[in-house]
Amino acid sequence: MWDAIVNAMVKLFNGLHQFIVGLGVPAEREGLSYILAILIFTVIIRLLILPLNIKSTKSNARMQEIQPEMKKLQAKYKNDPQKLQLETSKLMKENNVSMFGGCLPTLLPLPILFALYRVFYSITPTPGADLSFLWINNVFAPSGFNMTGIILAILAALSTYIPSLLLSKSMPSPEEGGMNMSTMNIMMSGMMGFMSINFQPILVFYWIAGGVIQLIQTYFLNYLPAMKKQKAKEAAALASKPNKTTITTKKKKK
Repeated sequence: MWDAIVNAMVKLFNGLHQFIVGLGVPAEREGLSYILAILIFTVIIRLLILPLNIKSTKSNARMQEIQPEMKKLQAKYKNDPQKLQLETSKLMKENNVSMFGGCLPTLLPLPILFALYRVFYSITPTPGADLSFLWINNVFAPSGFNMTGIILAILAALSTYIPSLLLSKSMPSPEEGGMNMSTMNIMMSGMMGFMSINFQPILVFYWIAGGVIQLIQTYFLNYLPAMKKQKAKEAAALASKPNKTTITTKKKKK
């Protein structure tokens, strides 16, 4: 099954590369043509998982809405974990909330990353072709602990951390003792930065491009709606407060 997936991805990527070359990119500039192919490949993958991102956003929004009910259940069945689990599952099912639906779009790019790791090692560039891109001498040769590798590692870490940071800002602040999302974001970003040192640069470009696309999606699907909702709440709270000028005027009349 895994080999079939890798073979399908090899065919897709090679087809995209031939398409790029057919558009007029010089055949000997394989570094540039392969990078353009991986960028298009990343866009295709992200478009395919976009419905999952939208579903995840809706699921997370419903999860936030039922938080008061979940807290009531936790207080009511604090001494009966089995009953608490049963009632929580029932509440989530009634509100069409999935426990894992919010995590799937975040985790899905990882197996694709490892599949691409095999894909790129199975590709044989044309002997003597120019495999450079920007400051990178060879997009298929792992950079290691040098300036090229360090720059790619920093970009990989930032492209992981910034979308996660934006997502955490669009969610309610966790209560004391809850999960520390900031620590998890830093750990995940550091892990990706460290792993990228041993990855081929073209594979790191896939991850960076995916991070940029994820950042855009997070802004429009999560952050922007959350900020609009927050402003609406603040406006409603402000409108419900008594007007000090009106109160003062009434007191003077008395």
